[in-house]
Amino acid sequence: MAAAGSGSFQFGRIASKRLMMLVALLLVSCCLGHGFGDEDHVEVEGIGSSCMESERRALLAIKSDMYDPDNWFSSWTGKDCCGWRGVACDNTTGHVTNLDLRYPDTYNKWVISYATETMGGSKVNPSLQELKHLKYLDLSMNNFSGAPVPIMIASLVHLEYLNLSYAMFDGLIPPQLGNLSNLHYLDLQAWDYDLLHVDDLDWLSGIPSLKYLDMSSVNLSKATNWFYVINSIPALEVLRLRDADLPYVPSPSPTFNLTAIATLDLSGNSNDPSATLSWLSNATSLENLLLSGCGSLTIESLQVALGALGNLKELDLSFNSLEGEIREILNNVSSRGLKHLDLSFNQLSGDIPQGSLGDLEYLDLSWNFNVIVHILASLGNLTNLRHLGLSGNSISGEIPQTVGNFVRLEYLDLSTNGIIGKIPRSIGQPHQLGNNSNMDRKKPLVVESSSSEVKLSIWYHPNEYSGSHFSPGIGSFFQQSNWQSTIISRKFQGHG
Repeated sequence: MAAAGSGSFQFGRIASKRLMMLVALLLVSCCLGHGFGDEDHVEVEGIGSSCMESERRALLAIKSDMYDPDNWFSSWTGKDCCGWRGVACDNTTGHVTNLDLRYPDTYNKWVISYATETMGGSKVNPSLQELKHLKYLDLSMNNFSGAPVPIMIASLVHLEYLNLSYAMFDGLIPPQLGNLSNLHYLDLQAWDYDLLHVDDLDWLSGIPSLKYLDMSSVNLSKATNWFYVINSIPALEVLRLRDADLPYVPSPSPTFNLTAIATLDLSGNSNDPSATLSWLSNATSLENLLLSGCGSLTIESLQVALGALGNLKELDLSFNSLEGEIREILNNVSSRGLKHLDLSFNQLSGDIPQGSLGDLEYLDLSWNFNVIVHILASLGNLTNLRHLGLSGNSISGEIPQTVGNFVRLEYLDLSTNGIIGKIPRSIGQPHQLGNNSNMDRKKPLVVESSSSEVKLSIWYHPNEYSGSHFSPGIGSFFQQSNWQSTIISRKFQGHG
């Protein structure tokens, strides 16, 4: 019995020591950050950042389905996923919060056939839903080959930024995206009209904090409630619905509720915009209004809205076949801070009212056909102009010397007019350009004409530019010292 008791005592001492060692190991583990329930956490020695092992594995799975011809994912190695390109983590928890997988190469996003032929396909790996703490997700500019927008994105309820633009998704935009109630930024811009569509926009009401929304080229023709749903999101600052085939909005319009709206793009929507314009007359915060190619716009329908928008900085009314006098539009622009005005491709005539639009930097009156040479004289007070487009009009005769008053001008297009004579040397005079500290030293002033009778004066630095540097149809005036001038007589080809 004594021997047996002695054996039991020794066994108890050994078990006690093992228990104490286990407790000690657990305490050390906790001190090193590997506590209970956190065995997934990975620390990298010598580096302050860290990441979750399960999220690291999820990222590698996502990477495996992404087209990567130039090895953009080369940094996705090792344990510290928080240091990988396009990945950011919370400094406290180590959870992945940002994932930027925007296709980084540049290509012609407007030509879908080109992109599909040159870009390999990608897939949205299901492991994306493992990144439950994401606040920022960008999948734009990839080729997802006509796949539907993944519904699982709606499970990432912490998202504040979501960009799926130009990603070649197809089909119905899932209404489950309305579960993303924390979103501030949502870009669903489609590659081409009718690839993506929405039949009912009611789900947007579930995102009350939305500040930026772009659904350009998404087919909204069946979303008859679009106007009322959009108006119910008072936080909106930027709204882009270009080429969305917006349904007709019946009168009367609801009480204006977008009190923070700064940018509105409804271009390419041809349904009667009169109700929308009447509603817009209350948008006193609006700075950028783009209504290009709306088809049924008239000067009369614009006058009330433009008269109320006192903070406008940009106005685009191009491609609307507007008929009448330019001053009929501008006399109703109450904003004196307008910087960008595009009235190209209309049927306007007349002059710019004297004393107005002194802050204007961009003016395009191209292809109105009825604009005549007197327009140049009426622009004399617009000394802040950097871009002036007057091609495709009825401007004839010689260019007046007063064009030299545009001391900040970087681009001047007079092609497809009846211009004759010599372009005034006052355009691009060294004493004017040389004293302008705001002028980009590397940016040319382009002067274009289609007339065979135009002689072009070119100012250039003799040590850096030779006559062969200048292409037919383009005269370039560079901000340099030691200027010389030369006269080149040749047949111009318009845009050279």
